[in-house]
Amino acid sequence: MKISKPQFAAFAAAASVLLAVGLPTVAHADQAEAYKYAVEGRKAAKNKQWDKAVELFKKAVDADPKQANNHINLGLAYKGAGKLDDAANSFSKAIEVEPNNLAGYMNRGIVYISQQKYDKAIEDLNHAIKEDKETNVPAHRFRAFAYLQTKQWQQAIDDYDVVLKQKENDDPILDRRAFAYWNMKQYDKAIADYTKIIKDNPKDKDAYLHRSYVYELARDYPQGLADVNNVLGMDPNNDEAKNRKARLEYEINKANATPTPTPRQYRRTMPPEKTPTSQPKKP
Repeated sequence: MKISKPQFAAFAAAASVLLAVGLPTVAHADQAEAYKYAVEGRKAAKNKQWDKAVELFKKAVDADPKQANNHINLGLAYKGAGKLDDAANSFSKAIEVEPNNLAGYMNRGIVYISQQKYDKAIEDLNHAIKEDKETNVPAHRFRAFAYLQTKQWQQAIDDYDVVLKQKENDDPILDRRAFAYWNMKQYDKAIADYTKIIKDNPKDKDAYLHRSYVYELARDYPQGLADVNNVLGMDPNNDEAKNRKARLEYEINKANATPTPTPRQYRRTMPPEKTPTSQPKKP
């Protein structure tokens, strides 16, 4: 199983909404000017006019570089424009201005995930979670993703447990946790998560296919075959399901086959040669 790019894009979009573009505080003339640019930049960002938003937030940063929100906003605009290196730099500047800025760590961690710099992402998300362990659910969600990519299965499961406390039937998260469980060979728990997904969406072909594979790993071939047949009932031309069905049927037939007796080879054995006994000679 792989985490698809569309799934990850949805992840990133959700985080951007949760860390929506903020406005700086206003106290002096330069801050008022920064505020004006930030308001205009926010409108551009909402309309996904990322280049325009970048230019406006740059002006806000120039007007008031000591305001962390200005750097955060610029970083989000760069991220929207796909300029990830520039985004990471802006979030880093926000952290320089305000060392405990959780939004800076959170957003930079997300950018690092997009760049596949998972160790750095985990380090930043640790900072974001440190002060807000139970309620910073997006940070747990993204850190779990980074843990999956680095094959730290139990750590990923622990983070997904936190996410699922907020929403018990979050199917994408159940799918990822199941993936971690099966890599730890905890097949019963993986099957339980896929079963929840299927209960929520009985036509989820991927969930049936993933569960059938776990059943195969657990050597429960009949249950795996039942899942594959469900997929073929919905999609008769599904190549993955057809291939797995052939493999599962082979395993079932092999297990149910009556053993053929192995014929014993006839081997003639010669009796030992008799040792002649000496007869006493007549005197």
